[in-house]
Amino acid sequence: MTALVSAIIGGLVTALFLLIGMWGSLEEGTGAGGDTGNVTIKQAPAPREPSETSATIDDEGLSVRDVYREDGPGVVSVDVTSEEMGPGGGSGFVLDQGGHIVTNQHVVEGAEEISVRFASGVREPAELVGEDASTDVAVIRVDAPESLLRPLTLGDSAALGVGDPVIAIGNPLNVGISVTTGIVSGLERPIEAPNDFTISNAVQTDAAISSGNSGGPLLDARGTVIGINSQVASAGSQGVAQGVGFAVPIDTVRGVVEELITTGEVVHGFLGVEMFELGVDEISAYTGLTPEELSDRYGLPANGAIVREVTPGGPAEDAGISGGATEDIEAVPGVPVEGDVITAVEGETVTASDDVIKAVNATDPGDRLTVTVVSPNGDPREVEVTIAPRPEDA
Repeated sequence: MTALVSAIIGGLVTALFLLIGMWGSLEEGTGAGGDTGNVTIKQAPAPREPSETSATIDDEGLSVRDVYREDGPGVVSVDVTSEEMGPGGGSGFVLDQGGHIVTNQHVVEGAEEISVRFASGVREPAELVGEDASTDVAVIRVDAPESLLRPLTLGDSAALGVGDPVIAIGNPLNVGISVTTGIVSGLERPIEAPNDFTISNAVQTDAAISSGNSGGPLLDARGTVIGINSQVASAGSQGVAQGVGFAVPIDTVRGVVEELITTGEVVHGFLGVEMFELGVDEISAYTGLTPEELSDRYGLPANGAIVREVTPGGPAEDAGISGGATEDIEAVPGVPVEGDVITAVEGETVTASDDVIKAVNATDPGDRLTVTVVSPNGDPREVEVTIAPRPEDA
């Protein structure tokens, strides 16, 4: 993993709460856990207005204590065991009264036995319904009395603003269900998934999360789930970067959970390109060379993500996109100076690889994307790419 490491946030996620508003029903199906395809998710209505200024926790009448009292019983500790990894654990939250619980994929990865401990102290065995390493989301299921199941309500991560208050509930360091508060520190952050792909639009927060919070809910001031706490930033040899945590956005989680419950798996789109980690403008910033100088010397356009190589037989190669030989440019080593540069996707300007990844993550296999490409010293050209299913070994 890179500088953003999956917190061993120890462990072992979508949710519901009070009857605030709308109910959404999933289609019937059978997930990997058996006859688990029926589920009803409680979805909160959209906030009255996205806040333009930083709000206080009780803007809509809820204090942190109120949120914890209402939602705390719906948060669980998840414990796992495996021969390879030994005991581990994390957090999760109740999705419905059918016993579905959402957590992180890295919490249950390779688990041979899974159990859930409710806020009341009652422990129940759990089975894996499905997991998706590309988004770090997993669904497990318990056969428990309805009296134990307190579903949380899902919110709207797209309505968040930087500075909005948030609340994290989970089981840090396995000390028991706890609550911390903070704000939304940033939005649309790319983070690395357990399988090394990129999760787009993560929510950055300064709410304190630690080992064991993984899989637990990040809630807004209304007490609705707006993300799954998944990672903390690493400061390399310096240790953990305090106050920099990341949650998988609930708008991503919602669709993944639906697919896991109804089919047991999630199919993601695949473009088939490996891109250089720096965009053209970032190379300009690091080297001190102007865009004009980069164009004159290396034929690079003013902006874009540089293709390092393409997957043989993949969608990008089929569309005529290619990588190329590399060269050191000033202090930046290994720049693919002969590779194509993706400058726009569906007419939206691309400045770095994250922009391309975000666009592909929003697609399904079979979708078509119009990609603007520039070969070194060439003119822009538009190509149409048909998105393929992501290979397991990609």
